Amino acid sequence: MAVIRHHPVQVDDVEVFVREAGDPTRPTIVLLPGFPSSTRAYVRLIDRLATDWHTVAIDYPGFGGSDPLREPPTFDRLADVTGAAIDQLGIGDYAMYMFDFGAPVGFRIAQRHDRRVRAIVTQNANAYADGLGPGLSPVAHWWQDRAAGDADIDGMLTLAGTRTQWLAGARAAENIDPEQSQADQLVLDLPGRAEYMKALLWDYQHNLTRYPAWQAWLRDRRPKILAVWGRNDPFFVPAGAEAYRRDVPDARVVLLDTGHFALEEEADTIAELTDALLRSAFVAEPTGSSLRGTTTKG
Repeated sequence: MAVIRHHPVQVDDVEVFVREAGDPTRPTIVLLPGFPSSTRAYVRLIDRLATDWHTVAIDYPGFGGSDPLREPPTFDRLADVTGAAIDQLGIGDYAMYMFDFGAPVGFRIAQRHDRRVRAIVTQNANAYADGLGPGLSPVAHWWQDRAAGDADIDGMLTLAGTRTQWLAGARAAENIDPEQSQADQLVLDLPGRAEYMKALLWDYQHNLTRYPAWQAWLRDRRPKILAVWGRNDPFFVPAGAEAYRRDVPDARVVLLDTGHFALEEEADTIAELTDALLRSAFVAEPTGSSLRGTTTKG
């Protein structure tokens, strides 16, 4: 088992919680979590990668062990603080692992850090209209009529709603550790935290207008891309994974027989794929064309 170092980074008035493992002199992968989760979801992946790579997982302000923002939260501010934490950790060039909320946070950071971002793993992390699935319908309806949709969004922030997100698209409910949703809910139940998350869910609609700029960055910079997706995800559907190849033709797309929280059932496979991507980005180009095309597994 890798030894994970748990420590804070101070960014202005926000204490940011970091899980870090591996040798800091080796190439770094920065892991950005999803909603309503934290870097706790990455512990098994960190254990699999830290032997060969420097792994850094960062909780956004208000998530996991990080302080919330004092002002109303937005994705711009999450990216400001998370990007500053990466800088304070002294990380130069790096790879980025995005999941769910990791896309809107990560692409904002990537635009600023630009060529420092050498490779991206996008795991059910959407940047295309193609990827918006039926599971987002309650949120989309709420954006159209806030008062009418409020009850549905409040339900998402209960323990039942959090469990539903963790189980969404999974092959078997018994494969999903129930303590994951319980840990997330402990944070959601902190004073004021549900309203904080609702503010971010409201702000999420503005990410859709950013898609063209993120796609342009991908076309211009052509980072190494692995789009590894739980193909049964109702929130971000496989077309969102396939779409990355429009802007980065060499992107590898792998669809796995699992759901939104794909690491719960496919940690070994995703770790192997991520390791191969990191080697292609930081060590040497692989022989042949192993990082091309689409693969469906399971």
